[in-house]
Amino acid sequence: MRIVVLTYESHQANVMTQHLLRQFPGQIVGIVSSAVIVSGKNHWQSFWFLLRKAGLSFVVRKGVEILLGRAAPCFLQLAGKRPRIRSLKQMARQFSVPLVSSKNVNSRECISVLRGWQPDLIVSVYLNQLIRPKLIKLPSKGVINVHGALLPKNRGLFPYFWALANGDGQSGVTVHWVDSKFDNGAILLQRPLPISHQETVVSLARKTAELGAELLVEAVELIAAGNPLRQRQEPVGASYFSWPTPEDFRRFKRQGRRYGSIFELWKDLVS
Repeated sequence: MRIVVLTYESHQANVMTQHLLRQFPGQIVGIVSSAVIVSGKNHWQSFWFLLRKAGLSFVVRKGVEILLGRAAPCFLQLAGKRPRIRSLKQMARQFSVPLVSSKNVNSRECISVLRGWQPDLIVSVYLNQLIRPKLIKLPSKGVINVHGALLPKNRGLFPYFWALANGDGQSGVTVHWVDSKFDNGAILLQRPLPISHQETVVSLARKTAELGAELLVEAVELIAAGNPLRQRQEPVGASYFSWPTPEDFRRFKRQGRRYGSIFELWKDLVS
């Protein structure tokens, strides 16, 4: 199959993208990276929006996580070391795959690029933009998305944060078909992931990404074999969460949970 990856660059997303590139050499024909933090806003507008919505404490932690995840592969390469997970640019060069950046994956320009790549399947890996019907209809075998929760529970943003904040005993990963709503499409694959008492956002996000990488490979193989599962998401137990508010973050800490230190994140990036 000819496969295109749509993603927003982060360490966790890159774990899954790199795994796909290694498992399906020559089949990934293009990567589109989202160029926006918040859809429809430039970087400064996104920063002020998040500061008002989520508060400084969460924004700083999330910002450091993303920036460190993007900078570490380049820093390690300059230091003469091989990064465990490469940046998208490094992956694109290594696997000779075209990489483009887009503020709107549904735009005429982006769809024109995608059409030129002639994908049979599109894989969304932590993309932070809504995929609209015109794009969904483009590949012959459809569009799938990986989500770090047991859908329909914890739809939306940062499911690993919300699982900890809400005191869930387990999380998981779902690979589902994309429809016109966020995290709403029929389930293709799903697997649970236990949450330990020592779990942090960083550690749960890492485990979720590693499990997601495995499930995406299984999903692509199922689709290639024909007749993949399409299990409807039931409304019972469904929940949706967006950006956490400062009160949500305080509640998270009252649960005895931690976001995770820079040392923990760095260790994850280089080990």
